[in-house]
Amino acid sequence: MTSSIRQEMKSVIKWGLIVFIVINAFSWNPGWGGRNDRKPGREIERYFGWPACFYCDLWRSDHPHEIVLPAYFPIIPFSREMYFVYFSSSVIAFFLNAIFVACLAGMCFLFVLSEEKKLNAWTKWLGIGLALIAVTIFLFRDEISTYL
Repeated sequence: MTSSIRQEMKSVIKWGLIVFIVINAFSWNPGWGGRNDRKPGREIERYFGWPACFYCDLWRSDHPHEIVLPAYFPIIPFSREMYFVYFSSSVIAFFLNAIFVACLAGMCFLFVLSEEKKLNAWTKWLGIGLALIAVTIFLFRDEISTYL
């Protein structure tokens, strides 16, 4: 393996890990609304993970005023008004998210190899296999996701 390919591989792995952490460590689309059990108050449902949701939790507030929604995108809510109610998680969904990112990183690495004209017949089949695994995980993400 040449040093340029090795450098490209390190770059692909580094950026793949960064993308995995950013996409899976934040709740990009939290759900919020009024309390279902009693009034006044607010509820926030947060879902983590893409393409499969591997962790979700429910937070409640007894305060009648509006909440500051951007405070609930990170891993831990930055508000003293909300309290934790319960959560649901799936280790299988987390590992399938990691496999999904690994497949995408592998396909990027194979793309780098194709630019260097170092592809064999088996590496083309490897790329097709990685793409099929990624597509399968993406298509069945709802069945493996966890929900409240």
